[in-house]
Amino acid sequence: MQFKKRFGLYFSALLVVLLIGIVLKNVFIKEATVNPIVENEDGTKQLVFDAKLTRLDESTTTFKEYNGKVLIVNFWASWCGPCQEEASDLREFYNKKSENIELLAINATSKDSSENAMKFQKTYNLNFPIFLDLDGTLQKSFGIWAYPTTFIFDSKGILKYTIEGQINQEELNKYIDKLD
Repeated sequence: MQFKKRFGLYFSALLVVLLIGIVLKNVFIKEATVNPIVENEDGTKQLVFDAKLTRLDESTTTFKEYNGKVLIVNFWASWCGPCQEEASDLREFYNKKSENIELLAINATSKDSSENAMKFQKTYNLNFPIFLDLDGTLQKSFGIWAYPTTFIFDSKGILKYTIEGQINQEELNKYIDKLD
């Protein structure tokens, strides 16, 4: 009986130590995350170029890599019918775009999977940069409610347009032309 009491006591103490360790880790060793969009004093929304992006191969970069370009940021999921329908239009747009424009596709990986994102890229022969939103942070920051959703930022990172739903290359070109 004494052995069971001691074992229970040691086990309880170990459990308490583990829980305290987890709490301390969460409090003191937080990974710095940068919100990718902030609101300026004038009410415009600004892209934060230091925000982290995770590529399909799970290497990382930031929006800074695309600073100075008009950015089209498209949120999508592999299971989304309209996303599948717009994929070839996005590919064609990307192949014809000018040097000062970049198209970035962000997969809703927290609601999809990186494997499905890779299959989607191959199926539709997509050659533009594709990123993973592994924990849903980007979707939450951008306020994504539906797929696809596309954001167009000017070369200074100011949000100019938000398009919920499918878009084609003709519409994208019209939005881009309005930026000039």
